[in-house]
Amino acid sequence: MHTLLLLAGLATAGDQPADGKFALPQSGFTLVAPGWHMSRWSDWDFKGRSADGAIFARAWSTTYQLQIDDAVAKRLATSWKALLENEENATDVVVSEVRVEEVAGHKRARASFGFTASGGVKGVCHAAAFSTRGLTAQVWTIAVATNGPRAASRLDELVGAVEITAPPAALGGEERLTTTAGSVVLPAGWRLPLDVEAAEVAALFAKTGAKDAKVCTPAIRPGVDGQADVLLSCNEAASGGVLDEQSFPDEARLFGQRLFGRGAEKLPPAELVRRGDDVAMLLHANAGLWAGGIATEGGTEVVWVSGAAEEDEALGAAARAVLTGYELAAEKKPNPAFGALMFHRLTYQKTHPTVLGPALLGLAALVGIAMMIFRKSPHHHVDPHA
Repeated sequence: MHTLLLLAGLATAGDQPADGKFALPQSGFTLVAPGWHMSRWSDWDFKGRSADGAIFARAWSTTYQLQIDDAVAKRLATSWKALLENEENATDVVVSEVRVEEVAGHKRARASFGFTASGGVKGVCHAAAFSTRGLTAQVWTIAVATNGPRAASRLDELVGAVEITAPPAALGGEERLTTTAGSVVLPAGWRLPLDVEAAEVAALFAKTGAKDAKVCTPAIRPGVDGQADVLLSCNEAASGGVLDEQSFPDEARLFGQRLFGRGAEKLPPAELVRRGDDVAMLLHANAGLWAGGIATEGGTEVVWVSGAAEEDEALGAAARAVLTGYELAAEKKPNPAFGALMFHRLTYQKTHPTVLGPALLGLAALVGIAMMIFRKSPHHHVDPHA
């Protein structure tokens, strides 16, 4: 069974750079590793071993730039543990340390592991992650347990000497998604995509039901595995009638049919989301996909939230937060025409003063007319002697 501890079997491939600098331009950094023997080297990754063959190193990157903090460090540690188990056949993997450190103004996530390799050999892994522009760079070292301290020290050397060629973009603080219909403060963990992430984000659109990407504004919640959840706010011209609590069941049904066609009949009932004096519609399409709608002047703002099925609850919470907090621009607040408003009231608000008042006045007028007709009618006398 293959394991990273079979270091002696690693063959040197290609030429070693004379200065020991392995440029990884597609990962946004250069690994400075003089004296290391390379077994794989590409524009985005590196694999190699120390001169004495006792320590194995790997460097690579995943898509999307992460904001390194304690929560992300823990998620990265979980990801590294899965890599050891799934790609390196390690068993009994135990996370012994997770921390965040700052070096030269850049935050780095660090984690250490103990594990069992093929044949029962005990091993250790030390890993680090830092951000480059639109990417998350990662480096680890692996050795038998007795060389654990040396593996940690060599990782410190590698990470400390890294040359970042694509500096990370500034992240953090409040992120606001803005469209022609209005804007909303994004929930925690969500952010606007960087320009260099545009291609990856565009590929996520297909996981939603958005039909025209040109009318959608995206936000993302990057994952540590190079995947991301996506939130789209889309201006659509299609609209229904006046949306309020009374008309909600019918309007939500029509909204579902516009998005999912006949498939809408199989969905759970739409959820009413309160927006102050207004309401919004939220549909749960399936595990990992939610679609919401806010009535706007002349259309509908459709919010799609899509991601991993196991994150379904968090995705639903994000959709509700966006629908609740969406601030419509003044010119986009619904202003129904008189005819549409009267139709709505005649259908759903029959006791509304604008409906009940005229009805009562009309009834009173009819009664008055009937009484006038009765009074003007000639009186017929019957002659008892006839």
